[in-house]
Amino acid sequence: MSIDFSKVDLNNFDFDTLPADEYREFLQAWSDYHGRLNRISVDVLEQEFERKSDYLQCGEHYELSELYPDEFVELLFERKAFEQGEGIIPFEEVQSYEYQLWLKQKIRNKALRSESSNSDDVQSEKIDYSGYRMWRYNPVVFYKDGKKNRHRLLLKDDGESLSFLNGRDFAILSPVTYVGRTNSYRNARFLYAFAIDLDGVSMHEVRMLLRGMTTGVYPVANIIVNSGHGIHVYYLLKRPIEMFATRLDALNKMKRGLTKIVWLVSKLGAERAQVQSVVQGFRVPGTKTKFGKPIRAFWNRSAPMHTPEELNSFLGRAFGLSDEEIGQLTDKTPHNPSRVTLKEAQERWPEWYASRVIGRRRVGKKWQLNRGLYDWWLNILKDGQQVEVHHRYWCILTLVVYAVKCGVSRDEVLADAISLVPAFDRKTETVDNPFTEDDVKDAMRAYDEEYNKWPIRVIETTTGIRIERNKRNNRGREKHIKLMNFVRDNISYPDGNWRDGSGRKKATIDSSSHARLVKEWRTKNPDSKNKSLCARETGLSRPTVTRWWDSVVQELLNH
Repeated sequence: MSIDFSKVDLNNFDFDTLPADEYREFLQAWSDYHGRLNRISVDVLEQEFERKSDYLQCGEHYELSELYPDEFVELLFERKAFEQGEGIIPFEEVQSYEYQLWLKQKIRNKALRSESSNSDDVQSEKIDYSGYRMWRYNPVVFYKDGKKNRHRLLLKDDGESLSFLNGRDFAILSPVTYVGRTNSYRNARFLYAFAIDLDGVSMHEVRMLLRGMTTGVYPVANIIVNSGHGIHVYYLLKRPIEMFATRLDALNKMKRGLTKIVWLVSKLGAERAQVQSVVQGFRVPGTKTKFGKPIRAFWNRSAPMHTPEELNSFLGRAFGLSDEEIGQLTDKTPHNPSRVTLKEAQERWPEWYASRVIGRRRVGKKWQLNRGLYDWWLNILKDGQQVEVHHRYWCILTLVVYAVKCGVSRDEVLADAISLVPAFDRKTETVDNPFTEDDVKDAMRAYDEEYNKWPIRVIETTTGIRIERNKRNNRGREKHIKLMNFVRDNISYPDGNWRDGSGRKKATIDSSSHARLVKEWRTKNPDSKNKSLCARETGLSRPTVTRWWDSVVQELLNH
């Protein structure tokens, strides 16, 4: 239905004459028209963008210097050498030989697979992964090439890449270095800064942001980027933090706390805060805003580099990290990763290699959940009342994660997500921030990578939608457990045999496959007392080896 509402007299319009189908189309058209009326024009966005840039340069609170793209990258990643005290850029001038060798083999096999479509005789050769540990750590830029997603490594003094990125419509960079060329958690190696995204920020709120820094309410930012409709705030770390898996929760918790207090004090409201992970990338200075203006970055020369302890001192009890969590981030014990290469792993643990390396299956078990969970979340999104403009992408991403958890097919979740695009796009407040099918396709990557570990607290934080817990009929946990135990002991199993035949069977030296591996190893190495060597060569953990070590010896002696 095509209606020019500027010429329609709604006060005298006879809605009763419309059939049901036409009435629904009329309401849809009116909703679209009303949404367009409420959107901020590009001219207004451009004027506000220029006012924010002018204000950041005026020096009311701090003397800020504008950064060119190469200066931004250098400042973000350069640190003083801890021994010599000289400034160093941690990137390689060229990709390492080992990485280039791997890349050539990958390209070769891709060409062979392409040829195999015309011939059944062509087979891909095995890739040599022995140099994997020698790959260098570099930032990774994610950008759009037409409708295709691309990644590009930033190398030392990489003027070619920076020139390539300058003026592009879309390119994002996270304050993290990676191994390889994919910006994923698995490949992340060092965190150089906490970057906070403030979306929908006016010049007044930028003034409140800087005032909060001058009064010591929250830490002073090193870099402020005027990204268009919003602001990106960078807190540079004095010493980059190694991104071990055991530290990710604490790092994300610290970023969540920083995000909350910055949004709160800037009068944006902590409940509106967009909390993202520490590997989240943001638009690169010199590339374009959504309305076509070059993004601009400003450096506060007087701001010191930050440490985890100092940043945590601003978070207070509400958002702060515990002493134990801070200890994880400041642990001086050097990291000692496994020295087993993928080539060695292929020979030792062929099943693991086939599953994780060739099949690219994710770590951990996946439990199939009831389909009702997916339908429940889909109905919330269809209703739309709880969906806010800044959380639309995360709502779709959560739908995709629930589809993985519940075994919903890829085609079905894709169709459901695309059906939500018109309603989500009607929530758009500014013309530079539409919601399109490209956002859905980006979220669908979670399905292809089998995302299934998505805690409730993360879903609530990213989507802005509160999920009610099971209240146990308003009983506390302790009272609820007592009641359930009473039902079990007096109603379900009054004879007390509820343990019979159930529960995990206790492993013995005869029934345990782990004990058998330790026994075989000790039989082959009777003079060795090196439990760590046994653990490495059997693929078991050292505590598991220790558990069966003496029992195996005793059994060998008895025989």
